[in-house]
Amino acid sequence: MKGKYPREYFHNPDINKPLEEIWDDIDAYSGEFFEDEKNYHEKIDFVIPIPPLKYKNKIIKGAMFSQGLEYILKLFPQLKRIFFMGAYTMWSSYSWCDKADFYLTCYENKPREEYHKRKYQNKKDIIFIPLQDADFINEYKIAPAFNKEKNIDILSVATALEVKNLPVVAEAVKIYAKKYNRFPKTTFVLGSKLITKKEDGSLDYSKEKEGTQKQLKMVEEILKEDIKKVEFIPWLDQAELIKYYTRARCTVLASLIEGKNRSINESMSCDTPVILFKAHNQWARGNHPLFFSNSGELVEKFSPEALCDTIDKVIFNQNKYEPRKNYLIYNGRKNFVNKLANYIPYYRENLPNFNPRSFASNLWIDLACQNNYQIGYYDFLYGKNPAIFHVRGIKAIEKLADFFFKRFDIF
Repeated sequence: MKGKYPREYFHNPDINKPLEEIWDDIDAYSGEFFEDEKNYHEKIDFVIPIPPLKYKNKIIKGAMFSQGLEYILKLFPQLKRIFFMGAYTMWSSYSWCDKADFYLTCYENKPREEYHKRKYQNKKDIIFIPLQDADFINEYKIAPAFNKEKNIDILSVATALEVKNLPVVAEAVKIYAKKYNRFPKTTFVLGSKLITKKEDGSLDYSKEKEGTQKQLKMVEEILKEDIKKVEFIPWLDQAELIKYYTRARCTVLASLIEGKNRSINESMSCDTPVILFKAHNQWARGNHPLFFSNSGELVEKFSPEALCDTIDKVIFNQNKYEPRKNYLIYNGRKNFVNKLANYIPYYRENLPNFNPRSFASNLWIDLACQNNYQIGYYDFLYGKNPAIFHVRGIKAIEKLADFFFKRFDIF
């Protein structure tokens, strides 16, 4: 992870700069993992939504993506013979890797893409695809838990980094209690194993970074004596987190700028409406929507009271929202690979019986996948064999690359 973190954007939705300068500020930071960042090497992902396929004397290249693609390509350049190589950054910037075949860009923003390619002529042939790893969640695994009552008013699933604006959520909770004469049942899931709970139920975050400690102290100072009414959970595994999403009446995200947020996708997939500020990632996404249809609400003004009023609206109008239905129409892994294949002209030009609306249902792909990997494509896509689908760390990537090299006679 490198570059200049644009802190001036964390709490200010009204940046007074020319638009192109704002785009430059966003792109000045990358959430990618690089060769000289050895402490991140075992966190580098290698995800394969489309495997390379050989069937009936025909070979179709696969597609993969990683937040450490530049280093992967240096180690295993031969992978380009059988994969379209995609780069993404865990931020709303464009990748810094100029050897990628495609970028996962979070959002479709044509003016920004055109400006970026004019500025970086060496990137003019890279395909920009409005997806990110947060869009690749398993919509059947991340789904409503069975028989869980909606008994949490406000759920926040976010680390206590400055960019997440947790004090704004705490302020909204405090205002809500006074304005609506009831204290909302509120849960913060902090996503940190460095935070623990003391015997009296309070948090011990002394092992966390200074910035995180500062944010949590601010939350405590805002809530004061009411902090005992709020549930703080340092860490939840995925199975337990799904239960919390299901129990929540809304999931709140208070950040103004970041990458594509995973908790928002997971919340909608668990049929819980989401609340975001309308200014969230406004410069990066242009007119691209934060969610589709009646999946939640956008807060017009960046203020705790405006957030509080929107929370009340969602809490008491639960029947108005259909987040999971909308999520399944537009998102999930089948929709992910459909979009991926549609943006890469190669598949339209080379795949037998290509259908832009149902790549995942293509019979040739299913037959070829079974022939090559002894597993149908749907089972592959939904991770039934993770060893050849999604690995993490350079050692695991080397082993997987060797598997494909042998399978496709690459030396």
